[in-house]
Amino acid sequence: MTTQTWHADPDLLAAYVAGELDPVNGASVEQHLDRCAQCRANIRPLVDAPALDRAWTAILETVESQELPLPARVARRVGVSEPTSVLLGATASLRTAWVSSAVVALAFAVAAVYLSGGGALAPFLLVAPLVPVLGVAAAYGPNEDPLEGLIVTTPYGRTRFILLRTLGVLVSVVPFAVVAGLFIPGPVWLAVAWLGPALALVPVLMALSSFVGPRVGAGVVTLAWSAAVLPSTRLVPPTWPVELEQQVLYATLAGISLVVLYVRSRQDRQIGAVL
Repeated sequence: MTTQTWHADPDLLAAYVAGELDPVNGASVEQHLDRCAQCRANIRPLVDAPALDRAWTAILETVESQELPLPARVARRVGVSEPTSVLLGATASLRTAWVSSAVVALAFAVAAVYLSGGGALAPFLLVAPLVPVLGVAAAYGPNEDPLEGLIVTTPYGRTRFILLRTLGVLVSVVPFAVVAGLFIPGPVWLAVAWLGPALALVPVLMALSSFVGPRVGAGVVTLAWSAAVLPSTRLVPPTWPVELEQQVLYATLAGISLVVLYVRSRQDRQIGAVL
């Protein structure tokens, strides 16, 4: 029956307030109250107003007292706006579990190098540059992003948002990798030499992802870097993947990738939009 021809009687309203109606009738009355001003006025005297106010106050306090995730709190402390901090805090690869996994992987890689006496640098040189790459890949896969619906309806352009998350991932994992590198036997410069390929592979990944998506892009980059590191296990010196000649190549790849990203953005293509 329509709200124009029917109104809930006092007994029905009292039963609704007391929670005595079955789910079907309760939902029906609730739907009617949402549309009928007269019944809303009739039910008001039956409701314990102070208790209702206390309930709403408790709900509001609970919602407002929720602590922001750690990445969001850190971002707020360095001056990032709260909306941007919240979006950063939802990044999968900025959560404690992911960062902890990255640190554990680096620790195992360093341990493997240490146990070899520095003769096998491949475990560390393989893992260290890939940690930020995989973190960036996990940061902007639309299928996995819990805030994808929010992102596409906000003024944040996807490209800007991806670059912001990329910076967040690099800031969160690179310091751990540098510290881990200080513990590997061999020249001190090895602690930072891996940054060359790492900082090159990230734009390479992003350029590839604008064509094939982050998952495929991450797979291609991982296989390519593994192929580059593999010869250092037997065919070339252990430091070969991060020596000066190779660093020049990495810088060239990074430059080309940045040009590709610029061209793609000028074409109004969205980074990570290809699935």
